[in-house]
Amino acid sequence: MRAASAPTPPASRAPAIAPALLRWYDRQRRDLPWRSQSSPYRTLLSEFMLQQTVVATVVPFFERFVARFADLGALAAAPEDQVVALWSGLGYYARARNLHRAARAIVERHGGEIPDDETALRALPGIGPYTAAAVAAIGFGRRTFALDGNAARVIARLGGVTAAIDKPATRILLRAIGLRCVPARRSGDFAQAVMELGATVCLARKPLCDACPVSALCAARRDGKTLEIPAKAIRRPKRLVRVASARVRRQGRVLLVRGKTGLLAGTWMLPAAVVEEGGSSAAAARSALREVGIVARRLTPVGSVRHLFTHRDVRAEVFEASLAASRAASRAWPAIGDVAAGATAEQLWIEEGKLGEVPVSSFLRKQLALKRDKSFEPP
Repeated sequence: MRAASAPTPPASRAPAIAPALLRWYDRQRRDLPWRSQSSPYRTLLSEFMLQQTVVATVVPFFERFVARFADLGALAAAPEDQVVALWSGLGYYARARNLHRAARAIVERHGGEIPDDETALRALPGIGPYTAAAVAAIGFGRRTFALDGNAARVIARLGGVTAAIDKPATRILLRAIGLRCVPARRSGDFAQAVMELGATVCLARKPLCDACPVSALCAARRDGKTLEIPAKAIRRPKRLVRVASARVRRQGRVLLVRGKTGLLAGTWMLPAAVVEEGGSSAAAARSALREVGIVARRLTPVGSVRHLFTHRDVRAEVFEASLAASRAASRAWPAIGDVAAGATAEQLWIEEGKLGEVPVSSFLRKQLALKRDKSFEPP
């Protein structure tokens, strides 16, 4: 008796979507600044910015960035603080630091020319499999496939892949299917077309199947599973973290300290400390001030703000600190001009109107925007 043959691997059943998808992309693609004036540098920059950030948010930041750093050499030559300052408000500041380090590594290792090889790209700071493939395909026309969240959703639906797409084995499978779909020509346009389809038509919750140029080839639509695919593994809820921050003001300036660890490392923030379970937020704020050599005469609660980070849900309780006049006057920390000139100080007095000149986060801006209780007037 003849043994049954093994099922054909899904990767070998990749649908021939390129012709229809590229025709659709030529008609419907959005006019984005990194597309209208394409170059490997602009591709690299846009891909760093688009990590975990929507296009509408990225566009103005991208335009300001290329106006200030027109090419990779200008970016590599700039101080890191200037790079992160221009990134302020975009979030995930490790991206800015890694982008800057990658630019410097390209200058040092590759003579200032961005490599077109995925292996060489992945050796650069902050560049993983997706970004390396995107830069190789879009920036250099290499025949490869960039699997971001949008592309994973598109390929999972087209191929009828029901496994959780955030598992490594599934992502390997999806990339294999995607690679088989890449045409011999226009691989960069194809990569962008797949992502564009996911961003504008093959939406997560309400896919616009009637507007899809490849719906006739979609296994999920054929099987009535467009809302079931893609599947995702159950995620743990974000960890709740309480912090206490202290606002210290003097002569129209506010005291900031440089973040040393975590997502906000390298940015300027209020003196802050984690509030331990069962602990006092006021005590934590006083502890944060002592770390920078300040003993507050009075702390007045201002309010709280909530900020969602990648893996944390942070609630910051903000206090206004009142200092003895003699102690406040004795502080000799630098003002903004000193730091902008290259000082390495870890504390800074700055006018709030000049926050755009240094690296700050939207988390800090939220805390500074809280209105102080008008009944409190420090002596």
